[in-house]
This record gives sequence, C-alpha cells and structure tokens, in this order.
Amino acid sequence: MARLMRNPEFRQRQWEHRFDHHIAPINQYVDTLRKVAGNDSVPYVPPMYGGIKARLLSVLRDPGPKTQDKIGGSGFICMENDDSTAERLSNLFAGVNIPAEDIVPWNAYPWYINKKPTPSELEAGILPLKTIIDLLPNLTVLMLHGGEAKHLWKRLLRKYPEMSRLRVLDTYHTSSRAFWTKDPIERDRRKKDLADKFIQAGKILQIETPSVFNTLPDLSTSHHTTYEVTGTSAIQVDTIRNEKNRGEVFGFHEGQKNQNISEGVRKSWEDPEIRKKRMQKNAVKVHRHGTFIGDFTSLRQAFKVLGLPDSKHIPFRIKLKQAGKQSFSYGNDIYDFEIIPPL
Repeated sequence: MARLMRNPEFRQRQWEHRFDHHIAPINQYVDTLRKVAGNDSVPYVPPMYGGIKARLLSVLRDPGPKTQDKIGGSGFICMENDDSTAERLSNLFAGVNIPAEDIVPWNAYPWYINKKPTPSELEAGILPLKTIIDLLPNLTVLMLHGGEAKHLWKRLLRKYPEMSRLRVLDTYHTSSRAFWTKDPIERDRRKKDLADKFIQAGKILQIETPSVFNTLPDLSTSHHTTYEVTGTSAIQVDTIRNEKNRGEVFGFHEGQKNQNISEGVRKSWEDPEIRKKRMQKNAVKVHRHGTFIGDFTSLRQAFKVLGLPDSKHIPFRIKLKQAGKQSFSYGNDIYDFEIIPPL
C-alpha cells in the first residue's frame, strides 16, 4: 500500500492544518515540549487523526527517523509514514475497522533518540503521557505497544493511581524487531497476541459510545460504484447504467468537435436549478481502506493531493454527485469519497 506521507502535497496539507481546532491542543503541547528541550525533535500529530475527540490512544516507544523532517521524514508521528512499523500499525487498525479519527498516536519517550529509552528518560515521559490523556475526554482504550510503553505505564500509575480506571491493552510493538526469535512457535504467539489485542480494541469501541466523528453510514451495506484504474483506463466494476435511456448521453460523431453536445443536455442547462447544481463545487470527505484521510474543498483537490489521475476525476465526479458516496480504486488502494457541505 502506498504511504501517503510520500506525497508532498498530502504532507503539506497535514502541516498546514496541524493547528486545526480538533488537533491544536495536542500540537500546542508538542510545541511546549520542543521549547523545553530546545529542539524540534518531538514530532507533531497530523490532523488526519481524531485529536481531542479520539477514543483510542496508541503508545509506542520513541519517534523513528521517518518522523523527523530534518532527515527526510514527515515531521509527524503517523501510521502513514514511509516505514514498515507504521505500515504494520496502519494495516492492523484497518483490519479491525478503527479509523484514524478515533486514534491519537504517542510515544513513551516523545523526543527523538532512535534508541531504547533509559529509565530516567522513561521517567521524563510520564508527565507528557499524563498530559495527553488529560486532553482526551472521550478516551476509552489505551494501547501499549512494547516493553518500554508498559514500563512507562507502571511508573505513571505509581504517581497517578486514579489512571487505573482506563481500559488498557498491552501487547507487542509493531516493528519487526518485536518478533525476532529463533522459536517459530513463540514468534507466532507474539503475532497472534498483537492481532488479538487489536480485535479486542475494535470490539470495545463498537460497544462504547460511537465516535464523535463517525457520522458515515455503514459502507458495507451501502451501494457503491467502484472504478478500477489500470494505466489510463477507468473500468467500472459494478453495473453500468444505460445512460442512453436517461437522455443524458453526449452525441459525438466522427469529425465533430467535443462541444457538439446533444440538444437535450444543452437545453437542460437553461434550467437555473440544474445549472446551479452542476456548477456547484462540493467538498468531499475521504477514507482510504476505512481510515479517514481528510476533508477537501473539491473532488479535484482531493485527486491532486492523493496523487490520483486527474483525467478520471470528471467521470467519477458525475457518479459521486448522483450517489452521494462512491469508491475509487487505484492500484492496491481503495478510496471512499462522500459529498459534504462546502468547507
């Protein structure tokens, strides 16, 4: 699966919106940690996540190199970063239908060191973790990935025993190092524990109060028209409607120019309501494999930021306006689009 942080336009959009209202309190605190340390090694949390409205807090060990913009990373702690640990985390969340808007990522030691934190460094991570928890009024599940995250939590509980009210799931880190063992049975056991904890987290969130962001209908029961893009051709996967029977087909003849539109379509533009509707630029909400990507002012902007073929956005837009929500397949990725009020 293509990692979105590889896309400069997507990364720039996350950067420009890192102080949007839902994520601002967290990233303002990141700025505080940066000032205290005298450097910018604490990565921001991108606005694709739920911020203060999130219900799940995911804690790993420390920021990896791909979180550092000065050495070619994104500047964010994000499961869309271009590394295997982030990709595995993303796949696990997607596998249990936990979208990014229900999540906030964090690290036991939030400053970049790219090594195992010492006991004193873990001690320094207690107050930052407590502060992040205090910023999440809807927090339902705390996931601890790896030994350092678990040790940090034990230290935090000694100082703040009231935090024991939180539902905690401790499991393995998502890096390949967590599964380095000569015993294949033990390796499989660790992988199963990791997968089982994500399944458990998904079930907990399903029975608790729905996410404040979760206003989309169940996509599994909704009708979609899916396009599979191969090279320069867009192939409609489900039933192709007979546009001729609807009187909306363009009449092209050999040697004629594209502006030779059928008389019926031309006349329809004379209707003010139809013209207004066709000219309106709708904003869109986008999910990729069930994970929230962002809201965009127009479908074309979304296609541009996500690196989708611009030549396909017009035929897809027609279907999207008709149905209100559609899926678009590009390579191995499936994007779910929904029309929303103008931003």
